[in-house]
Amino acid sequence: MKSNNQLWKLDLLESKFEKATPRFNHTKKLLLSISTNSTNLVKKLPKDEHEVKGQIKELKKIAFEHKYHSGYNKLEKEINRILKQKPTELLKNEAILNNFIISKILKCIQNSILNSKELKLDPPNYINEEIRSIILDKSNDSNPTGFFKKYCQNDKIANNQISNLSNNKNVKKIMDEIEWSFKMVRGNLTKQEKKDKKKATGGEFISGDEPEEEDDDESNELSEEEEDEEQEVEDDADEDIYLEKAYDNFAVYENDEKEEGEEENFELDPNINYDEITEEEPSEEEDLKDDESEDGEVESEVDDFFEEEPSLKKSKKSKEEEAYNLPELATGYCSGGSDDEGDIDNDKIIKELTSQRKNRRGQRARQKIWEKKYGKNAKHVTQERERIANEREKRRLEFEERERKRQLKAQLQKPTGANNEPIGERKENKETKPREDKIHPSWEAKKQAEAKLKTSFQGKKVVFD
Repeated sequence: MKSNNQLWKLDLLESKFEKATPRFNHTKKLLLSISTNSTNLVKKLPKDEHEVKGQIKELKKIAFEHKYHSGYNKLEKEINRILKQKPTELLKNEAILNNFIISKILKCIQNSILNSKELKLDPPNYINEEIRSIILDKSNDSNPTGFFKKYCQNDKIANNQISNLSNNKNVKKIMDEIEWSFKMVRGNLTKQEKKDKKKATGGEFISGDEPEEEDDDESNELSEEEEDEEQEVEDDADEDIYLEKAYDNFAVYENDEKEEGEEENFELDPNINYDEITEEEPSEEEDLKDDESEDGEVESEVDDFFEEEPSLKKSKKSKEEEAYNLPELATGYCSGGSDDEGDIDNDKIIKELTSQRKNRRGQRARQKIWEKKYGKNAKHVTQERERIANEREKRRLEFEERERKRQLKAQLQKPTGANNEPIGERKENKETKPREDKIHPSWEAKKQAEAKLKTSFQGKKVVFD
């Protein structure tokens, strides 16, 4: 059988009989429908407490084994792909590689299921004996502690190789998926776990487990009713608020006597025509039409079980028609003909009530959808790459221009070496005699006359006795 169907049955039984938190939103719908209507599903549910516990244990065991083998195959495939590109000496041995993969899966089991000291000392019964023995025996080579002590503790090279392989992006992603699948098997998901899953999946929390590939040997035997119920599983965030309130008020079944007493005290509603109520489930075409009609609007009804009966709908329509019954147009009825008739069409309140709201996603939400659909070829991703490339090219050109100016300035400030050339010898200046100008004869005669007057006395001194 499919893993999703096993988990759905397990979730329904645990939620109804053990008061566990539902894994799927559709489980809440079915519990509400069981409390208000008698469906074929109620007849299939076990009523004996021992039978319920046995079915829960068996379903958990099947789901755990399926998740274990699926996780082992995924991890083995990814590790072999990495080892082809970067082979390591330690993991060339198939036995060591097998122990390494089992140790990584057991690490996921410890983080998801064995989250308390009691569970670590005594693992749940739905885990098979072989894995339980490996978990309890820390000296086993497949145990995470035993594998580390034997192969990595005293060998730095092997330790680095194992750590690099464990920290690989794809390996870590697969490990997170395996850990989440074991949490789904465990059940009773906390709000923090749901919040972490919501962050990891980009803002969209998926309460159900994704369908996984199965081998051809596995059987796909499902009844038509079970397949229809499985197809109705939806993650409608708009209905969560209503479902939580209704689910809190829902009394969970505890024993056979209480349920029988409730069935005996059930009173018929005189306003409901029970002949028109059917237990048939909607067809696939009706489901598709309902999905198309939703288109972003919050539905007030949770499931087909909560729809009003046709007779009540007809009576409501007839009452509305009577309330708004206007005179016949053939009598020439006039509504008044005031000048303010055009204001009705422009009234904001009327527009809001009559116009259909466009519940369009935000820009970031649409971009995330495009990234998942087109990957690196999404338009906004390519535009962002082009913008970053243009900015980088612009900064490169600006840097080259600044560098060119610096080099030019440094070249201009560099000494040219022109002053290092030898200077020629200087010529001595020859003294030139001043040229004697000829004096006018009259001036020459006057100078001679003055010179005669300045001559000293040349006579002899006569001494008289």
